[in-house]
Amino acid sequence: MTQRSMTTPVDPAPLRAALRPPPNAQRRRLVVTALILAALFLAALWNTNFTPWNVFGRLDSIRDLLERLVPPNFTDWRRYVQAVVETLWMVTAGTAIAVVIAIPLAVCAARNTTTGPVAYSIARFVITLTRAIPSLVLALLFVRAIGVGPTAGVLAMGFSSVGMIGKFFADRIEEIDEGIVEASRATGATRLQTFVAAVLPQVASNWISLGLYRFDINLRNAVILGFVGAGGIGFELQRVLGQMVYTRVLAIALIIFVLVLLVEQLSAIARTAILGSSAPARHNPFSVRARLKSTRAPVSTSTHATSALTIPVRPARRGGPIRAGWGPDRLTRWILGWSALALILTSFLMLRLGPGEIGVALREIGPYLLGMFPPDFLTNLAPHLSLMLETLSMALAAATLGLILALPVGIIAAKNATFHPVAARLSRLLTLVVRGIPDLMLAILLVVAVGLGPLAGVLALTIGAIGFTGKLIADAIEDTDLSRTTEALDAVGAGWLQRTVTSTIPTAFPAIIGAGLFTFDVFVRSATIMGVVGAGGIGLALDASIRGRQLDQTLALIIMILLTVYATERLSVWLRKQVL
Repeated sequence: MTQRSMTTPVDPAPLRAALRPPPNAQRRRLVVTALILAALFLAALWNTNFTPWNVFGRLDSIRDLLERLVPPNFTDWRRYVQAVVETLWMVTAGTAIAVVIAIPLAVCAARNTTTGPVAYSIARFVITLTRAIPSLVLALLFVRAIGVGPTAGVLAMGFSSVGMIGKFFADRIEEIDEGIVEASRATGATRLQTFVAAVLPQVASNWISLGLYRFDINLRNAVILGFVGAGGIGFELQRVLGQMVYTRVLAIALIIFVLVLLVEQLSAIARTAILGSSAPARHNPFSVRARLKSTRAPVSTSTHATSALTIPVRPARRGGPIRAGWGPDRLTRWILGWSALALILTSFLMLRLGPGEIGVALREIGPYLLGMFPPDFLTNLAPHLSLMLETLSMALAAATLGLILALPVGIIAAKNATFHPVAARLSRLLTLVVRGIPDLMLAILLVVAVGLGPLAGVLALTIGAIGFTGKLIADAIEDTDLSRTTEALDAVGAGWLQRTVTSTIPTAFPAIIGAGLFTFDVFVRSATIMGVVGAGGIGLALDASIRGRQLDQTLALIIMILLTVYATERLSVWLRKQVL
């Protein structure tokens, strides 16, 4: 009697089916999760005083503020122009410092170029640390240590940008074509020669693109850094607010708005010129199509998400270097490169900021930082924990409310889901306009209107989410294939609202939830500094400790912020993986 072979393959499908939770269990788990999130959202609204009677009861105050803001007064326009120029020099110098520091950090933080496990661990720690500290916190420290002026703003922007730039520089190095690197090493090239000849050509375009994007972020940050004495147009905003001349406040706000939008558009044009026409125009990390592509796309053609933007990566060159002639694209990149270098050098000259001045500033900040040790967690522990809970409540309330408001904006803005092309363009314009207003500047005005407290912070972040989250949702829906379901629904005479409810939202639902979680992650960082302008949260205690020179409590608060930001970031990433 023939025995059955012990090597007979076993079908794994029944085993996977047995291990997979039943549909009813999944449904119950989703319902429980939704109920928990709803309860937390309601608690966050209550903790931040964001109740209907509080919001509607302050509409008269907001209307009174708007009446006091108009018409804008540009009497001191020459002074404002000088402040804008100073802001641009600050942003240029700060971004350049960040790139210079981030390059060696990225080399050590990339697994395929690091010099060893110790260097790798140290570089990754520095990157994580600088990503978690808000730039406004660094600006407060530098202003207190070295005094008021643009130097404090430049250094704050430079060090706060190192984390983001270093992380994505390192990620890009890890995705290069190793064949070219191995060929360079086979010729006996040193580490430096290999980096210059084999690594740098593959990552240069993407690095420049990321640097331009960070320039956009730093411009928004510079406006707020000046509010705490770090120079630039933000310093003028703080001055006129102190004088309570609200018509001049509106004038400066309009200047900042135009400046942010103009620089963003110029930066986008420069990125397109640098990356060339072969690079994708846009990619959203929360789209369905992006998730499908990421499972089978080769490493050299991947993309990296940075906040609301993904920096497109050009395919790595294979088969050795290519001898290209002086075509229009190369000439454009050559001109842009030398122009950028000239602007960087000019920024340091105009700010009178050289290696000597930077060295003196760093020497002065050293004793100030040493004076923070050891951190004092016990003094005012209960009030600090209460303010941290208020910060998380602000972020959760604003992210949820913002997602609710941004969802229709994003759906209408998506070309493949809108009810009319004109409506799509208007919705895109709305997201662009709202993104041009820094959240903290909105919080400053709302504090004047509704008073001190977290209500102003929640309102400011919620308004900002219309532009930020709305763009994410619109991009995600446009990257989602809705053609089959749309054609089927059109065939049975379904209207736009029916298509939206039965097709668009269910298909893009994971991407929509992912955008909401990403917004919460970003808003936790933003909410930590709202208290600096009186809009509630842990920033209130941080500002008070710095101004009162309670350095041991300052360090304790910074550590609390670091741990909170890191924990919420990990939680957000985990939840996105579960959803996406």
